[in-house]
Amino acid sequence: MSSDPKAKPNASNFFVKSGRFLWRHKTKTVLVAGISYLALLKYANAVKKELKEKIIDGSVLVWRINHGSIVESTIPSRMGAGLLGKLLKQLTGGTKEMTMLEALTSLEMAADDSRIKSLIVRVSPEFSNGNKGTEPLSVGLGFAQIQELRQALATFKTKKDAELGQGQGRTYFFIDSFDDQSTYYLASAFTDIIVQPTGYVPLTGLSSTSFYFKTLSEKIGVKMHVEARKDYKSVVAPFSQSSMPEKHRENLMSVLESLNDTLVEDIALGRGSDIVSMAAKTTTGDQPAVAAAAAADIVRRAMEVGPLDSAHALNVGLITKQGYSYDVQSIVGPRKAIRFEKYGEQRREELNINESSSSGKRFNRGIFSGASESDNKQKIEEVQKLSITSEPILTVGVVYLLGTIERLGVQGSHAIADALRKAALDTEVSAIVLRIDSGGGDVIASDTIAAAVDHVQQEFGKPVIASFGNVSASGAYYSSTSCKRIFASPGTITGSIGVAAMRPVITQKLLDFVGTNVEEVFATENTSTSVFREPEGPALERYQRNVDNIYNDFTSRVARGRGLSAEHTESVAQGKVFTGTQALSNGLVDEMGGFTRAIEAAAQLGHESRFYSIVKTVQYYVERINRENIHDMVAMERFKSVDEALKTIKERMQIQVQKVAEAKAQAKAKLGEETKESGSNSSVADENPELKPVVTSIDPKDFVNPKHYKADILKNIVVKEFPESESSARNLISKIVGSAVSVSVSDALMQEINQLLAQSPNQVRAESDQTRFK
Repeated sequence: MSSDPKAKPNASNFFVKSGRFLWRHKTKTVLVAGISYLALLKYANAVKKELKEKIIDGSVLVWRINHGSIVESTIPSRMGAGLLGKLLKQLTGGTKEMTMLEALTSLEMAADDSRIKSLIVRVSPEFSNGNKGTEPLSVGLGFAQIQELRQALATFKTKKDAELGQGQGRTYFFIDSFDDQSTYYLASAFTDIIVQPTGYVPLTGLSSTSFYFKTLSEKIGVKMHVEARKDYKSVVAPFSQSSMPEKHRENLMSVLESLNDTLVEDIALGRGSDIVSMAAKTTTGDQPAVAAAAAADIVRRAMEVGPLDSAHALNVGLITKQGYSYDVQSIVGPRKAIRFEKYGEQRREELNINESSSSGKRFNRGIFSGASESDNKQKIEEVQKLSITSEPILTVGVVYLLGTIERLGVQGSHAIADALRKAALDTEVSAIVLRIDSGGGDVIASDTIAAAVDHVQQEFGKPVIASFGNVSASGAYYSSTSCKRIFASPGTITGSIGVAAMRPVITQKLLDFVGTNVEEVFATENTSTSVFREPEGPALERYQRNVDNIYNDFTSRVARGRGLSAEHTESVAQGKVFTGTQALSNGLVDEMGGFTRAIEAAAQLGHESRFYSIVKTVQYYVERINRENIHDMVAMERFKSVDEALKTIKERMQIQVQKVAEAKAQAKAKLGEETKESGSNSSVADENPELKPVVTSIDPKDFVNPKHYKADILKNIVVKEFPESESSARNLISKIVGSAVSVSVSDALMQEINQLLAQSPNQVRAESDQTRFK
């Protein structure tokens, strides 16, 4: 084989020249090499991270829970301090909050995922990411929220038993000691409960403590004038009574007994086999009789002697074993441990649930957003496309009503009403869920929200479903009365259909005590605004009449919205409070079910009323386009005013209607029978094309409505939260970063910052005579 004698010198020259070139540009060479190395390192780390986080067959979910780690919503609080706190928490890397909806759907996904073999929950403080580990060792959830999680856990266990074999679908709950009954209530839904040997189970039954301030008020010289409708409205009693009124005690006992019965039954259901088997092992004599004893009776007897140390709790079967959190690793064994919140994100990506459906995404709080602005005609086209979808994936909007109902603020009534309207205007949303966890509040604010619910259903044809959380009482129930369906959990507190008004009267005794005097001058004889005069005479009559009017409006709204007779409504009103179980029996709620069940029901109703809501939505945008056309014509001075344009359109429409009528009459006379109008739908545009209204319609023949559609939150439902589901901190940070790049601050951010700066913890409302739901 021959070789070229010049090849070797040429190759040598090439390397020499390359070396000289690199040395001459050594700075750039080093920079390029460094960038290349970092890129390769980043790629390698990304691959490593992907492998580490990948869900494999044989995985175990590990879920760390503490107070505040599960929340209803990440919507910012009203108070500036709460908003700033969330911001600082995110900046310092605080624990990521998981919403109830995320927790519930993650459990449902895990139940259907054959790769997941078990679930381990640890109640412990968080020390990573700058946390100091000061969170209370409790779940920090209400009775109804725990019931929703218990139901999801029961589904998880049932499906794993079916998949792995009876008794193999095990779930584990680790805690050093229970600090409250609610945390144990959640733990009792797990197959295994592990507590430290020195720990306790504070199972003592439910109770209530109330303070009464009438005597104190009289001592300091402040008299409370109270009006309550009616006998069971108890919120103002602590300020007008020295002890608990008998009607209030009767209602409170009824609620406590109902909740306690539910607590006992659920614990017995979750721990029943362990309780009975342990009782049989530790009892001599007639063991079969003991083994046959109802687990509920054993739980009740445990409540009588609680709190129990872990040894006693183990003996009666309330816990499974004594142990420490270090035992988690022995349970995980060779399986792969995956953080519960990370699993939810990964699994949603796998199921393509995180993929956009036009402008909404499922179950991901960070990317749920309000409706975006676009051309009205595009909106109509989007709606019309929905009418010919044969296999729909329906979008359900979610709006939250949380905390005390107020008129102002980021969670005030106007903000909630605006969120409902945005959900109705969204061309993708077929139905709306109003998630409520509120004990009531301002009467005007409650009325604003209730009116918004009516407006959405009447004007846009989109059903609104109410989902009650821990509590939905008084003004919160008022807001939901016209919802198509109301869902609640057995432990939900609801009702309180009544009104309470209270105003303080500062007496001379207090003025003498502080050493001051007050002189008032009024331009009229009306002194009802004074806090130094007790209402009397005509002023008192007006005050009482206003409260009566609000009560009558409340009861009539309940009767109308729930389809109840006036007599039955009055029997469940009067300020009475009920549990969800009681409310179901008396017609105040429609069904026992949690958040996800309400979303599925909303999707089902939205599907059934789909054609009607599409027509109503198209009609809204058509009218909007017509108005804009008229405004443009006036702006271009084709008409002097909007009134002139409307008058012209009306006159020409009347002429057109008359022409159509005459044409029909002539055709009838000629043919001797009624004829259909054909091709005579000319409009004002025939005479003035510039005034042509936008006419659009949907042919019912094009509308496909599958008969066998079954709503499933994991398969054919998109959840879209309004206004936004981002945490306040993340929202502010993203906006601030965006403004730094664009050197501009959005109006929304400025308004948010101004609200934050304007608020003060020491703010006191000046309205001394405000009537409120409570």
